Amino acid sequence: MGNSEPGTEWFIDGWQLGETPRHLTLEDCETLEKDCWYHCQRDAVGLKHWLSRVGVPSSLASALLADDTRPRFEQLGDDTFLLILRGINLNEGNNPDDMLSIRFLYFKGCLISTRKYPSRAIAEARRQCEEGKGPSSLLAMLATIVDKLNRNIETFLDPIEEDIEYYAEHQDEADSQSLAHLNKRLLKIRRFLTPQRYALDDLLQSEMAGLESLRMPLLNCRDLVVRINESINFYIDQIQVINQHLAQVQSEKVNRNTYLISMISIIFLPISFLTGLLGVNIGGMPGVDSTMAFWAFCIALLVITVFEIILFRRMKFI
Repeated sequence: MGNSEPGTEWFIDGWQLGETPRHLTLEDCETLEKDCWYHCQRDAVGLKHWLSRVGVPSSLASALLADDTRPRFEQLGDDTFLLILRGINLNEGNNPDDMLSIRFLYFKGCLISTRKYPSRAIAEARRQCEEGKGPSSLLAMLATIVDKLNRNIETFLDPIEEDIEYYAEHQDEADSQSLAHLNKRLLKIRRFLTPQRYALDDLLQSEMAGLESLRMPLLNCRDLVVRINESINFYIDQIQVINQHLAQVQSEKVNRNTYLISMISIIFLPISFLTGLLGVNIGGMPGVDSTMAFWAFCIALLVITVFEIILFRRMKFI
């Protein structure tokens, strides 16, 4: 690289694709070469300078460097397009559902990709190039990366699906906190997967030269995103059904306890009335002079209680 470059941390890896992939070095990045893939660190200081120097328009450079983007596809000419996708963040110490952003710019016959966090899909594609097993064209490489991004999402959802199915079969063991956590994770993924489907739809409908041979792989990628979206919607519906069951069980429990307390109150209401009435010392207390008065009163209360219980049972209150 020339001395004018303010930093070289932006360059992660590069390959010139063909029958035999050629690994690119920093010195190969002086100009954009056809059939070359440049993978760059999005938040590195020198990247913006390099993009400007090799002729990438500022509007496209801004899209590659933006902090917050949603998946989308923009065709900007017969041989230029921008594709922004999201993938599962499988880096250690990160939440997988905090989806990482991968941006692709197909420009002047080369492919420029940017990322902030490492992507396992990109790493697998680079490994294929190192082993000489990678795709022979840039668009085929793009289709391979898109497929790997989507399949990593599908794999990540497998344990979530197992948890939801377990809770659906054992609803008594489900708790609202765990379900809320699962629901939150699914919603965060769906937030980006829905526009990702539209981005792939737009890519398929574009008239980019060289896409004809990749229609089927890209169609499979789009169908996989559709299937993942449908699965996520189904999981969210299942969580809602389980939550409704938990709410119903809780409501029935509260109603049952409230009813039980009400019955106890009704049973003891006449007893409390009588004991309170006899406790009013106006004109003397009845039975004070009788040694059997207390026991007679207790027996009377017992008879009243038994009568109430029998009556409530006949009326099917208890």
